[in-house]
Amino acid sequence: MRDVIFGLILLGLLPLCIWRPWIGILVWTWIGLMNPHRLTWEFTSLPVAMVTAALILLGMVFRRDYKAPPWNRELILLVMLMGYFTLTSMTAWYPPAAWEYWVRVLKMVGMVLVTTMLIHGRKRIELLLLVVALSIGFYGFKGGIFSMATAGQYRVQGPEGSMIAGNTFLGLAMAMVLPLLFALAREAAVKWKRTLLYATAILTFISIPFTYSRGALLGLAVVVPGVFPRLKKLFIVLPLLIPLAFLARDYLPEKLVQRAQTIETYDEDNSAMQRIRAWAVAIGIAKQSPLLGAGFDFEELPDPSRWWSHVPPDLFGYGTMKTHVAHSIYFSVLGQHGFVALAMFLMLLIFTYRDFRRLESQTMANPDVAWIGPYARALRIGLAGYMVAGAFLNAAYFDLSYLFVAFTAIFRREVRATGNRTSMQAESAKNGVIASV
Repeated sequence: MRDVIFGLILLGLLPLCIWRPWIGILVWTWIGLMNPHRLTWEFTSLPVAMVTAALILLGMVFRRDYKAPPWNRELILLVMLMGYFTLTSMTAWYPPAAWEYWVRVLKMVGMVLVTTMLIHGRKRIELLLLVVALSIGFYGFKGGIFSMATAGQYRVQGPEGSMIAGNTFLGLAMAMVLPLLFALAREAAVKWKRTLLYATAILTFISIPFTYSRGALLGLAVVVPGVFPRLKKLFIVLPLLIPLAFLARDYLPEKLVQRAQTIETYDEDNSAMQRIRAWAVAIGIAKQSPLLGAGFDFEELPDPSRWWSHVPPDLFGYGTMKTHVAHSIYFSVLGQHGFVALAMFLMLLIFTYRDFRRLESQTMANPDVAWIGPYARALRIGLAGYMVAGAFLNAAYFDLSYLFVAFTAIFRREVRATGNRTSMQAESAKNGVIASV
């Protein structure tokens, strides 16, 4: 039944990708983030996202309803980083795997640029934000109900073969969109929509710990202080939360408590030590090849002896005897592309974070773009969660994080456009006064 429903929805949406390419971006984002086809039996292996992207580009040929990319510092840096990835792929340890991954990242960066071209104006921007939040919030809603129904005994996971497969990536994605769900709920004018968004936000909040991902728990710890101080009457809620915090240990599943405790006792956990070993390998490779690293997916090389040659002797005996990815956005980029790429990657994250903060303050005093402020703040908090949780997750090329970069350029264009209109109106009024004199 779900296959029939999804097939009918897809058949109805695909023509819109040509007729209205900006709607195609919403469809592409929904498919790319939620991966609804992974929840079916017949559509799982079909390249639905690729077909959608092709139809969007075809629609842009026939309908000129797009603008030039709003080049800002972040977009320029993103393109430069992609160029550097091209260079490191040429010298990769294992070129077949490197080029395959390079194609994937290139498609992602390309669609980020297309998104900035087609999404402009408040209506389109808010619809895209809503699609982003609910595509991930769908799993938070479902996972929250599932966790409460099963007393948290089972792990909340994303669909296999998707960007959010397993528990760690889904937990990270939910932590990133949690502030956005609350922001959209506060801005919603219709009661049923506001209720739905608040319910999704609360259930997503419940879901995140039950992914049993330590990285997601750290991400949640970062975003929660940014979300809840904005809620009204928090001083009434706090006295209730304090005793609940002491009672939680007695009622939470024991394995969740144990999982959280391993953050403190990482040196006694083989999984954590395997990550540290992989970080040491990344550092060793970067020291040997500081400019180019080992290229994308070098861990997949046929002969693992080259990887093991960089393992420090004191970390040799932990975990399984096989190569491991770095499980860190920072060490992944360092080992794969060297120190220059890492510096560019850090700059991209820092600049994006700072631009969101500037957008918050700059839009506050201007009623024409004041609506941007709450969304910029929500995305900034979500990005902070990514930057902290990502230190322990293999998510350097996480699609959602690069979509956040796109929003800085989209928001900035709206601010500039409003400023230009204000200047033109002032100039027109001035000329009118002069003419009357």
